[in-house]
Amino acid sequence: MLSYMIRRILATIPVMVVVALFVFSLLYIAPGDPAAVIAGDQATPADVERIRQSLGLDRPPSASPCPWAWSQPGKPTP
Repeated sequence: MLSYMIRRILATIPVMVVVALFVFSLLYIAPGDPAAVIAGDQATPADVERIRQSLGLDRPPSASPCPWAWSQPGKPTP
């Protein structure tokens, strides 16, 4: 029973990686700017840019998932 549970847990790791990459790619494929949506209608361009930087959306897509994937919980990504 223990070996079955370990195999099932290890089998979920590739699934979680694929799902995370899929969701990350949807962020760049979807139309619109996520930072502008989060900021709201009354936000200034400076507010939108600040949110974009805090979310890491100012970096190219190829560089963005790496800090997210390797970050520790509670520790901000660079």
